[in-house]
Amino acid sequence: MLTGKELGAAIEQARLAKGVSKKKLAEDFGVAPPSVQGWVKTGRIDKSKLMELMDYFSDVAKPAHWGLNDRLSGFLSLPPPNAMDGVEDDKESNVVNIGSRRTSPDASYITISHFNVTASMGLGVAPPEHNIEVIRDITIHLDWLRTQGLNYSKAENLAIIDGDGDSMEGTFRNGDSLLVDRGITDIRTDAIYVFTLDGDLFIKRLQRMTGGALRMISDNPAYPPIIIEGEQLERIHIQARVLLAWNTRKL
Repeated sequence: MLTGKELGAAIEQARLAKGVSKKKLAEDFGVAPPSVQGWVKTGRIDKSKLMELMDYFSDVAKPAHWGLNDRLSGFLSLPPPNAMDGVEDDKESNVVNIGSRRTSPDASYITISHFNVTASMGLGVAPPEHNIEVIRDITIHLDWLRTQGLNYSKAENLAIIDGDGDSMEGTFRNGDSLLVDRGITDIRTDAIYVFTLDGDLFIKRLQRMTGGALRMISDNPAYPPIIIEGEQLERIHIQARVLLAWNTRKL
Protein backbone atom coordinates (compact mmCIF):
# COMPACT_ATOMS: atom_id res chain seq x y z
CA MET A 1 0.00 0.00 0.00
CA LEU A 2 1.38 3.40 -0.95
CA THR A 3 2.02 5.89 1.84
CA GLY A 4 3.14 9.49 2.25
CA LYS A 5 3.72 11.61 -0.83
CA GLU A 6 3.39 8.60 -3.15
CA LEU A 7 -0.13 8.05 -1.86
CA GLY A 8 -0.88 11.75 -2.26
CA ALA A 9 0.29 11.63 -5.88
CA ALA A 10 -1.86 8.56 -6.51
CA ILE A 11 -4.89 10.38 -5.11
CA GLU A 12 -4.29 13.33 -7.37
CA GLN A 13 -3.84 11.09 -10.41
CA ALA A 14 -7.15 9.38 -9.69
CA ARG A 15 -8.87 12.73 -9.20
CA LEU A 16 -7.68 13.97 -12.57
CA ALA A 17 -8.59 10.71 -14.26
CA LYS A 18 -12.11 10.92 -12.85
CA GLY A 19 -12.39 14.57 -13.80
CA VAL A 20 -13.55 15.93 -10.44
CA SER A 21 -12.35 19.14 -8.86
CA LYS A 22 -10.86 19.28 -5.38
CA LYS A 23 -13.85 21.34 -4.32
CA LYS A 24 -16.28 18.69 -5.59
CA LEU A 25 -14.24 15.96 -3.90
CA ALA A 26 -14.38 17.84 -0.60
CA GLU A 27 -18.16 18.23 -0.95
CA ASP A 28 -18.64 14.53 -1.75
CA PHE A 29 -16.69 13.53 1.36
CA GLY A 30 -18.10 16.19 3.67
CA VAL A 31 -14.73 17.77 4.44
CA ALA A 32 -13.21 21.22 3.96
CA PRO A 33 -11.16 21.84 0.77
CA PRO A 34 -7.91 22.21 2.81
CA SER A 35 -8.35 18.60 3.95
CA VAL A 36 -8.32 17.40 0.35
CA GLN A 37 -5.25 19.52 -0.31
CA GLY A 38 -3.59 17.83 2.66
CA TRP A 39 -4.42 14.37 1.29
CA VAL A 40 -2.74 15.26 -1.98
CA LYS A 41 0.34 16.96 -0.54
CA THR A 42 1.17 14.57 2.30
CA GLY A 43 -0.89 11.42 1.76
CA ARG A 44 -2.11 11.69 5.35
CA ILE A 45 -5.68 10.47 5.56
CA ASP A 46 -7.73 8.45 8.04
CA LYS A 47 -7.77 4.80 6.98
CA SER A 48 -11.57 4.53 6.96
CA LYS A 49 -11.75 7.64 4.79
CA LEU A 50 -9.05 6.21 2.53
CA MET A 51 -11.13 3.07 1.92
CA GLU A 52 -14.12 5.22 1.00
CA LEU A 53 -11.89 7.21 -1.32
CA MET A 54 -10.65 4.05 -3.01
CA ASP A 55 -14.24 2.95 -3.63
CA TYR A 56 -15.01 6.43 -4.96
CA PHE A 57 -12.21 6.15 -7.53
CA SER A 58 -12.65 2.46 -8.29
CA ASP A 59 -13.89 3.29 -11.80
CA VAL A 60 -10.55 4.85 -12.73
CA ALA A 61 -7.99 3.23 -10.39
CA LYS A 62 -7.24 -0.46 -9.95
CA PRO A 63 -5.75 -1.87 -6.73
CA ALA A 64 -2.26 -1.71 -8.24
CA HIS A 65 -2.64 2.07 -8.49
CA TRP A 66 -2.56 2.17 -4.70
CA GLY A 67 0.28 -0.31 -4.42
CA LEU A 68 -2.06 -3.22 -3.67
CA ASN A 69 -2.10 -6.70 -5.17
CA ASP A 70 -5.36 -7.28 -7.09
CA ARG A 71 -6.03 -10.61 -5.37
CA LEU A 72 -5.12 -9.57 -1.85
CA SER A 73 -6.48 -6.05 -1.60
CA GLY A 74 -9.97 -5.05 -0.55
CA PHE A 75 -11.77 -7.34 -2.98
CA LEU A 76 -14.79 -7.33 -0.69
CA SER A 77 -15.34 -3.60 -1.15
CA LEU A 78 -16.73 -2.17 -4.39
CA PRO A 79 -15.71 -2.05 -8.09
CA PRO A 80 -12.43 -1.78 -10.08
CA PRO A 81 -12.53 -1.30 -13.86
CA ASN A 82 -9.92 0.38 -16.07
CA ALA A 83 -6.30 0.87 -15.15
CA MET A 84 -4.65 4.24 -15.03
CA ASP A 85 -1.23 5.63 -15.79
CA GLY A 86 0.79 8.79 -15.47
CA VAL A 87 -0.61 12.32 -14.68
CA GLU A 88 -0.17 13.84 -11.25
CA ASP A 89 -2.38 14.66 -8.31
CA ASP A 90 -5.31 13.27 -6.06
CA LYS A 91 -7.09 10.06 -4.84
CA GLU A 92 -7.48 6.33 -3.88
CA SER A 93 -9.22 2.98 -4.65
CA ASN A 94 -8.88 -0.78 -4.10
CA VAL A 95 -11.41 -3.40 -5.17
CA VAL A 96 -13.45 -5.88 -7.27
CA ASN A 97 -16.80 -5.27 -8.91
CA ILE A 98 -19.86 -6.44 -7.00
CA GLY A 99 -22.49 -4.47 -8.86
CA SER A 100 -24.71 -1.81 -7.38
CA ARG A 101 -26.88 -2.18 -4.30
CA ARG A 102 -30.59 -1.74 -4.81
CA THR A 103 -32.13 0.68 -2.36
CA SER A 104 -35.50 0.53 -0.67
CA PRO A 105 -37.95 3.41 -1.23
CA ASP A 106 -38.69 3.30 2.50
CA ALA A 107 -35.82 4.81 4.52
CA SER A 108 -36.76 2.53 7.44
CA TYR A 109 -35.42 -0.45 5.50
CA ILE A 110 -32.01 -1.38 4.11
CA THR A 111 -31.16 -3.85 1.37
CA ILE A 112 -28.14 -6.04 2.15
CA SER A 113 -26.42 -7.92 -0.67
CA HIS A 114 -25.49 -11.59 -0.30
CA PHE A 115 -22.29 -12.11 -2.31
CA ASN A 116 -21.00 -15.28 -3.94
CA VAL A 117 -18.03 -15.26 -1.56
CA THR A 118 -17.10 -18.18 0.68
CA ALA A 119 -14.34 -17.72 3.24
CA SER A 120 -12.64 -20.60 5.03
CA MET A 121 -13.17 -21.27 8.71
CA GLY A 122 -10.42 -23.88 8.33
CA LEU A 123 -7.18 -23.98 6.35
CA GLY A 124 -7.98 -21.09 4.01
CA VAL A 125 -9.28 -20.80 0.45
CA ALA A 126 -8.18 -18.71 -2.53
CA PRO A 127 -10.00 -15.36 -2.69
CA PRO A 128 -12.22 -14.63 -5.71
CA GLU A 129 -10.29 -14.19 -8.97
CA HIS A 130 -13.04 -12.34 -10.80
CA ASN A 131 -15.87 -9.90 -10.18
CA ILE A 132 -17.93 -10.59 -7.09
CA GLU A 133 -21.58 -11.17 -7.88
CA VAL A 134 -24.72 -10.70 -5.82
CA ILE A 135 -26.60 -13.95 -5.16
CA ARG A 136 -29.63 -12.17 -3.76
CA ASP A 137 -30.67 -9.01 -1.93
CA ILE A 138 -32.17 -9.19 1.55
CA THR A 139 -34.27 -6.26 2.78
CA ILE A 140 -34.59 -5.79 6.53
CA HIS A 141 -35.95 -3.11 8.83
CA LEU A 142 -33.37 -0.92 10.56
CA ASP A 143 -35.13 -1.59 13.85
CA TRP A 144 -34.10 -5.24 13.54
CA LEU A 145 -30.44 -4.22 13.34
CA ARG A 146 -30.89 -2.08 16.43
CA THR A 147 -32.44 -4.95 18.38
CA GLN A 148 -29.33 -7.03 17.67
CA GLY A 149 -27.19 -4.45 19.47
CA LEU A 150 -24.75 -4.27 16.55
CA ASN A 151 -22.13 -1.60 16.03
CA TYR A 152 -21.22 -1.07 12.38
CA SER A 153 -19.51 1.62 10.30
CA LYS A 154 -22.34 2.39 7.85
CA ALA A 155 -25.45 0.50 6.81
CA GLU A 156 -24.25 0.51 3.19
CA ASN A 157 -21.09 -1.34 4.24
CA LEU A 158 -23.05 -4.38 5.42
CA ALA A 159 -22.96 -7.53 3.32
CA ILE A 160 -23.52 -11.26 3.65
CA ILE A 161 -20.98 -13.97 2.76
CA ASP A 162 -20.76 -17.69 3.56
CA GLY A 163 -18.43 -19.57 5.88
CA ASP A 164 -16.91 -22.97 5.13
CA GLY A 165 -15.32 -25.38 7.60
CA ASP A 166 -15.65 -26.36 11.24
CA SER A 167 -12.81 -24.47 12.95
CA MET A 168 -15.25 -21.84 14.28
CA GLU A 169 -17.71 -24.45 15.53
CA GLY A 170 -19.25 -23.29 18.78
CA THR A 171 -19.66 -19.76 17.44
CA PHE A 172 -21.13 -20.60 14.05
CA ARG A 173 -21.43 -23.68 11.88
CA ASN A 174 -20.15 -24.82 8.52
CA GLY A 175 -22.25 -23.20 5.78
CA ASP A 176 -23.61 -20.37 7.94
CA SER A 177 -24.28 -17.10 6.15
CA LEU A 178 -22.47 -14.30 7.94
CA LEU A 179 -23.28 -10.60 8.21
CA VAL A 180 -20.06 -8.61 7.79
CA ASP A 181 -19.06 -4.95 7.93
CA ARG A 182 -16.86 -4.10 4.92
CA GLY A 183 -16.13 -0.67 6.36
CA ILE A 184 -13.83 -2.21 8.99
CA THR A 185 -10.49 -2.96 7.37
CA ASP A 186 -8.18 -2.85 10.35
CA ILE A 187 -8.09 -4.59 13.73
CA ARG A 188 -9.73 -2.12 16.07
CA THR A 189 -10.63 -4.67 18.73
CA ASP A 190 -10.30 -8.40 19.35
CA ALA A 191 -13.07 -9.90 17.20
CA ILE A 192 -13.81 -12.21 14.27
CA TYR A 193 -12.59 -10.95 10.90
CA VAL A 194 -12.57 -11.88 7.23
CA PHE A 195 -8.99 -11.53 5.99
CA THR A 196 -6.42 -12.72 3.47
CA LEU A 197 -3.08 -14.11 4.60
CA ASP A 198 -0.39 -15.37 2.23
CA GLY A 199 -2.87 -15.68 -0.61
CA ASP A 200 -5.68 -17.45 1.27
CA LEU A 201 -9.00 -16.17 2.61
CA PHE A 202 -9.95 -16.86 6.23
CA ILE A 203 -12.58 -16.23 8.88
CA LYS A 204 -10.96 -16.37 12.31
CA ARG A 205 -10.89 -14.60 15.63
CA LEU A 206 -7.91 -12.23 15.81
CA GLN A 207 -6.44 -11.18 19.15
CA ARG A 208 -3.76 -8.52 19.54
CA MET A 209 -0.71 -9.46 21.59
CA THR A 210 1.99 -7.47 23.35
CA GLY A 211 4.67 -6.43 20.87
CA GLY A 212 2.32 -6.15 17.89
CA ALA A 213 1.87 -9.85 17.10
CA LEU A 214 -1.57 -11.36 16.46
CA ARG A 215 -3.08 -14.60 17.68
CA MET A 216 -5.29 -16.28 15.06
CA ILE A 217 -7.86 -18.25 17.05
CA SER A 218 -10.24 -21.01 15.97
CA ASP A 219 -13.17 -21.18 18.39
CA ASN A 220 -13.22 -24.95 17.90
CA PRO A 221 -10.70 -26.21 20.54
CA ALA A 222 -9.59 -28.96 18.15
CA TYR A 223 -7.60 -26.31 16.28
CA PRO A 224 -4.70 -24.68 18.18
CA PRO A 225 -4.10 -20.91 17.90
CA ILE A 226 -1.54 -19.63 15.37
CA ILE A 227 0.74 -16.68 16.08
CA ILE A 228 1.18 -14.10 13.30
CA GLU A 229 4.28 -11.98 13.78
CA GLY A 230 7.23 -10.33 12.07
CA GLU A 231 7.09 -10.00 8.27
CA GLN A 232 3.92 -12.08 8.17
CA LEU A 233 2.02 -9.15 9.69
CA GLU A 234 2.61 -7.23 6.45
CA ARG A 235 0.84 -9.99 4.52
CA ILE A 236 -2.44 -9.93 6.41
CA HIS A 237 -5.20 -7.82 4.86
CA ILE A 238 -8.44 -7.27 6.76
CA GLN A 239 -11.47 -7.42 4.45
CA ALA A 240 -14.30 -7.05 6.95
CA ARG A 241 -15.43 -7.76 10.49
CA VAL A 242 -17.98 -10.51 11.09
CA LEU A 243 -20.93 -9.20 13.10
CA LEU A 244 -23.23 -12.20 13.39
CA ALA A 245 -24.29 -15.45 11.79
CA TRP A 246 -27.48 -15.03 9.75
CA ASN A 247 -29.36 -17.06 12.32
CA THR A 248 -29.55 -14.10 14.70
CA ARG A 249 -26.87 -15.44 17.03
CA LYS A 250 -24.82 -12.39 17.95
CA LEU A 251 -21.06 -12.96 17.84
